[in-house]
Amino acid sequence: MKTLILETSTEKSCLILSKGGKVVDALFLTGGPTLSKRLALEVSLLLEKNSFLPQRIAVGQGPGSFTGIRVGAALAKALAFGWKIPLVGFCSLHAFAPATEERFAVLFDAKMGGVYAWTPDNEAALLSIPEAETALRSMPLIASPHPALIQKRLSLPGTWLETSPDPSLLARMAARGNPAPLKLDYLDLK
Repeated sequence: MKTLILETSTEKSCLILSKGGKVVDALFLTGGPTLSKRLALEVSLLLEKNSFLPQRIAVGQGPGSFTGIRVGAALAKALAFGWKIPLVGFCSLHAFAPATEERFAVLFDAKMGGVYAWTPDNEAALLSIPEAETALRSMPLIASPHPALIQKRLSLPGTWLETSPDPSLLARMAARGNPAPLKLDYLDLK
């Protein structure tokens, strides 16, 4: 299935075109205030460049930047509605998973005194700093799009790795079975 994938939950945003679980093309964008002005144009240019008409759209539903997620989800919802194609969501933390066999956790800064955390063995959760230090103390690898920012507040002994959205991983995730419908906890886009 031909899928347009949008991941806009952090300052490291990514647009991906995939077909049958393989990446056709990918474009990395910087998030922040200008993302809302550029996102629709960048999607249009990427689709046009590849003569690509998606059959489904997958979008990162967070956790992460409220504005970034809202911008990505609103565009994805509008395109899915206009093209009359399915819209599905995925946990944005999964997009930043490192390619390793080692045990790991992915962390996003929650900007409210805590971190969003996910491990392949657990659901994504919002953890306070003390909770994260206790729960992740034995984790050998910590991945994050902004590790230096989190390390200022969180003292963990594991190896820290700066990651970006992985287009191949997202293409494989989008191709698996029937992904979950889009569900944003703080933004109702039914």
